[in-house]
Amino acid sequence: MMVHDDTCRLLGECDAGIQMAIRSIDEVLPLVESTHLRQQLSNCRRAHEHLRTETHSLLGRYEAEGKTPGPMANGMRWLRTNVRLAVQPGDQSVADLMIDGCNTGIKALHRYCNRCPDASPDARALAGRLIDEERRLQRDLQSYL
Repeated sequence: MMVHDDTCRLLGECDAGIQMAIRSIDEVLPLVESTHLRQQLSNCRRAHEHLRTETHSLLGRYEAEGKTPGPMANGMRWLRTNVRLAVQPGDQSVADLMIDGCNTGIKALHRYCNRCPDASPDARALAGRLIDEERRLQRDLQSYL
């Protein structure tokens, strides 16, 4: 029973985090000036979409549903992004916001991996790939700071 509960909780958090990442990318993409940065963010979005498909496949196997990001977290993300980019537009601000989002996502995923020690190996592996994707984006965006 614990394996099922921990697996579903971890996959739900992965799903919510992936949705937040995709929404963040969608919000900043129209404001990106650099073709290279736009391509990096588009590639990251595609990778997140692929991970979301995998997440939903695993959730289906466990007969569980995904998790939607909380309205407060979503609202705060939207507000921070739009205020920051209104005050300080440009690729540097986009990169800074996205790196902060990656940090938040990585911390949350590690927290849930620790809180769900009995999650299935497949769920843990998916969370690990999501963490790796967030770290990759962080590295890619550092040159824009």
